[in-house]
Amino acid sequence: IYMVMKKIIENFNSFVNEATELPDFRFEAMMVNRSKKERGKQDVLNDIRSLPGVTVVYVREADKPRAGEDYSLLSIKVDRYILGHFSVRTIVNNLVKRINRIDGVLSFSIKGIPEQI
Repeated sequence: IYMVMKKIIENFNSFVNEATELPDFRFEAMMVNRSKKERGKQDVLNDIRSLPGVTVVYVREADKPRAGEDYSLLSIKVDRYILGHFSVRTIVNNLVKRINRIDGVLSFSIKGIPEQI
């Protein structure tokens, strides 16, 4: 029994050490939001910044094809330690869903492939 328990503990320690070494990553996304004074882009960006494990690295203005809407290109850094050890795809899909539900966001979609940092 001692040897079995020792092996289980070694495997668990190995898993914990490997799991904490998952690298952070970043991705770019296009965000379209309503350009209203009562709930504009700054409010939406503050809501995104308040999500656990998310850092907005930069925001660039994009072309405005429609009046009443703001188009922005965002670079977002994700802290894997805070968000858990899920796959990059799972984390990004979850974030996209959460951000699309923020009041004022008309659309939020990832552009390109997430990259490790």
